Amino acid sequence: MISIQRPNLKGPPSECTPNLLPCRIHHDGPVNASERYWAPKPSEDGTFESYFRGRKLKAREVKIPEGYRGVVVKEKATESDKQEDRMLSERLRGREGEEAMEDDEEEEEITIMEEVGEFGEIMVWGHESVAQGDDTFIRSLEEWIDFADAMHRPGLEERDREKKPS
Repeated sequence: MISIQRPNLKGPPSECTPNLLPCRIHHDGPVNASERYWAPKPSEDGTFESYFRGRKLKAREVKIPEGYRGVVVKEKATESDKQEDRMLSERLRGREGEEAMEDDEEEEEITIMEEVGEFGEIMVWGHESVAQGDDTFIRSLEEWIDFADAMHRPGLEERDREKKPS
């Protein structure tokens, strides 16, 4: 199980725009990319263009739907954080002390993640063409949002009961 915590900072998390590139880069995390190497420019048709290692890329901006927000998270890693996470995990399970210690082997581990940024859109890049609606990432995002809406839409239980004959 994953628990996401907001950082103990004053003010909102930093704003960012994730870029989904059509290549594999063996690095996770921030980069200090200068404009010399990464300078996306808007096109007249509402898309974006840039070059990465000499290859032309085109992108479209995919907005996060209203009522949702994108977050960038990282796992808390210091030893004091891990101790704090164990205590939080026990509180989330509704148990504390020895009772929690006895069942630790049987319980699912709770990983505590911390927000480090948030975003309202994602840039989806393609090689020399803009990613279309049939793009795997875009389609997955849209289907997941539709599924989440259907699962959490108020009144589903009432409609199900009305459909069943008494």
